[in-house]
Amino acid sequence: MRRDVFIETRNVMDFRQKVRALEDFSGEPGFALVFGQAGRGKTETARHYHAMNGGIFLRVMQGWSQCAFLQELCFQVCGLRPRSSATCKAKIIEALDSMPQTLFVDEADRLHVDRVEDLRDVFDLTSSTVVLIGEQELRGLLSTRRRIWSRVKQVVEFGPVAEEDVAILGDEAAGLDIAPEACSQIVRLADGDFRLVWSFIHQLELTAKTHGIQQINTELVARVSKLVASWRQQ
Repeated sequence: MRRDVFIETRNVMDFRQKVRALEDFSGEPGFALVFGQAGRGKTETARHYHAMNGGIFLRVMQGWSQCAFLQELCFQVCGLRPRSSATCKAKIIEALDSMPQTLFVDEADRLHVDRVEDLRDVFDLTSSTVVLIGEQELRGLLSTRRRIWSRVKQVVEFGPVAEEDVAILGDEAAGLDIAPEACSQIVRLADGDFRLVWSFIHQLELTAKTHGIQQINTELVARVSKLVASWRQQ
């Protein structure tokens, strides 16, 4: 099974369109809020966009202090890790003011709201686009302070994986011909979670190879569903 397949889903297209709108110098700069349930493909989409278009990608670690957060961001921006938070922020602003780059902050719902204020300082002084990526709680975090929420100019909510996405993934990643009703069944059993869909495709590929088939029906999906771990089955 190929793991390098990237599907152009509706979520991906919405993400690309709205981030590009912020990066367009003729448009209005600001923050992008990218949120949704775990497993919907947010991180993979952001990483793919970053790989294709550049920028700074930062994954938040649980429990980061202000200094730890700004040190890591400073290192990603300009390769330095000053000891003080103030120096880190000054270096970040200096570098981005000279050469603006989009900041992709993944797992942003883990941040204390004061760290988002640090990003607001960076944005206000450099106009660099800030893309905050996280689960549903992220929207509530940003809305707690009006001065932060007023800078959110684009919102992308990642919905569940679509049936057509399952069909494309099965074909391109595993060479499977998944019937429409079987795609619907996979979406329902996976609760729209892309990670679980990958697991279904993997198990279906193994079963299909064992039986020498490529066509996938609802009976086969029901059979492999017992092998696919789901949080709803715990």
